[in-house]
Amino acid sequence: MSDAFFSKPRPFSKRKRTDDDGGSAPSPSRGGGARNGTSSRGSSLQRGGRGGDRGRGSSRGGRGGRTGGRDSQQQGGKGKGRRRDDDDDEELDVADTGFDSDDAGSQEPEGDQDDGTEEEDDLETPAQKRLRLSQMYLSTLEKDKEEDHGFDAADLDRDIIADRLQQDVLEHTGKLHLNVASTLQLPIPSSSIFRTPAKGHRGSVTSAVASHDGQWLYTSSKDGAILKYSLGAVSSSSPSSSSTADADQPRITRVAYMKKALSESQKRNAEKHKRFDAAPTAATGEKGKGKEVAEGHTDEILDLAISHDGRILASAGRDKVIGCWNVEGDGGKWLRGLGGHKDVVGSIAFRLGTNELYSSSYDRTVKLFDLSTLSYIETLFGHQDSIQSIDALRAEVAVTAGGRDKTIRFWKTAEESQLVFRGGGASRMRNVLDGAMEDEGVEDEERKRRRRREEAKGPVKFVEGSVDCVAMVDDSTMLSGGDSGSICLWNITKKKPIFTKQLAHGINEHASETEGVIGTARWITALATLPYGDVFASGSWDGSIRLWRIDERVRSFSQIATVDAPGFVNSLQLTAPALRPTKETHVTPVNLVAKGGSKKGGDAAAGDKKQDKALIVVAATSKEPRLGRWMRFKDAKDGALVAVIPMQ
Repeated sequence: MSDAFFSKPRPFSKRKRTDDDGGSAPSPSRGGGARNGTSSRGSSLQRGGRGGDRGRGSSRGGRGGRTGGRDSQQQGGKGKGRRRDDDDDEELDVADTGFDSDDAGSQEPEGDQDDGTEEEDDLETPAQKRLRLSQMYLSTLEKDKEEDHGFDAADLDRDIIADRLQQDVLEHTGKLHLNVASTLQLPIPSSSIFRTPAKGHRGSVTSAVASHDGQWLYTSSKDGAILKYSLGAVSSSSPSSSSTADADQPRITRVAYMKKALSESQKRNAEKHKRFDAAPTAATGEKGKGKEVAEGHTDEILDLAISHDGRILASAGRDKVIGCWNVEGDGGKWLRGLGGHKDVVGSIAFRLGTNELYSSSYDRTVKLFDLSTLSYIETLFGHQDSIQSIDALRAEVAVTAGGRDKTIRFWKTAEESQLVFRGGGASRMRNVLDGAMEDEGVEDEERKRRRRREEAKGPVKFVEGSVDCVAMVDDSTMLSGGDSGSICLWNITKKKPIFTKQLAHGINEHASETEGVIGTARWITALATLPYGDVFASGSWDGSIRLWRIDERVRSFSQIATVDAPGFVNSLQLTAPALRPTKETHVTPVNLVAKGGSKKGGDAAAGDKKQDKALIVVAATSKEPRLGRWMRFKDAKDGALVAVIPMQ
């Protein structure tokens, strides 16, 4: 170890020779390093050696120098040359010799000698390390802000930095709740509700999703095609600025059409009748002359999901394929179809801030993909029936609705585990399938039903037979809806719902020839939440979308507004573009919206317009349900609905 240490070039010190030394320079040896107080035991002995050489330092430094000299002399005892006694180090004076051991003869820059970060890491305490990392993080924030906005970092407000730190901590813990409901300007005027053009899809619209910056809208249909719209005029409009002259102009404009691909049978028929076509030439688009073959889904598209950066669009198809589209710019290009599922892919969801995609299928499995590399990661098992819906947020967790198995499952992908929450009422069949006692809980349930039937008081409660949709409020709270018309609020610490809203969308009454007027609950067809917010939306087929507010303790919720939406609401999405700071537009952070504050330097760059804070509700409405055709409304319209709700 000592040979490796002394083989490196080290700074040396010139010493003024006296007559007592014999007038001859010492021969180089390992013990020579001890004269300069240099030792191989670490930086503490090295600093002590410097104090001993100078003779002006503290007694501790002198002792360190003498100790370092003795250690080095012991290690270099075999070296040749004349050695000096330890008392010579005490009598040596820097003022008399005129040389300094730190400056004289040094071949390294002063900055490298004074830095010493690599050698002094062993002496850094955990508290000092935390302080240094915090200072580095703050300096990084100031540098990023200076590069983005072009103003001096000294103008940053310390309160803003504190809010940013608090926001980062809350986002990583998954417990950030935005008080957005109190800032919404209600009721919603009709001038803030927009619809897609009439000429669009040829089939029923199954899903609609908007990019997180509020610039683009995508819709899918049972015809297997995807339409891309521009929302520039919608996101920049407000009720106060709208006029009657602009009311007739379309706010949502179509920019791209990603059509359906040919199925295998259609491709075989095309090859069979190829002799009737002309010779293959360049793609001209003319009939019979080298037409371009479309790439995409070959069957119905049931769901859409957009990545957080807005570059990748994912689509779930009845053809068992997950489509990946590059939607940068005004167009859309097919990248690849991801397989693996053995049945219909019913629902998909991106993990916030990443390109990880969760998919659920009728084959009762959940799969995880990484769309940055278009690769498969893992498969999760557990449901006993086809999975109807899936949702995910920032953490490595997902929530699924199991349909007829009446369960909501909370998946922890990192731990490879799951939590099971059971909806519906008790029954002997379910208890036997679950492995419990046959009569456990059934007698009490039947007694309650018998008492309700005898008393005939209060509203009729419908038994939940299927859990059809789920949505995550935060990383530990979720919502579910099913065919009983109830919306349940769940927490991962409780096995039962902490709050239930019965008949959230009312009862549908229809006449029967034998039973008279029969009332059935309108089932919940779609749920959507503002991530980590206190607002969520629900949809059914009663002709309206209902907005709900979650209380501060996250223990209950209540209705605050409705949006007219005739027909079946097949999908819902809530987004607030102005609350999400991006590289292109820097606006007020989410935790300042509830306070009504403004961020210094938080406006957009020079030349950009300031974006108003608003909550955008995106819904896909259709004449028939997303997964079937057992009901149909002739008066409804197929398309997407966008409602812009301004905030105070």
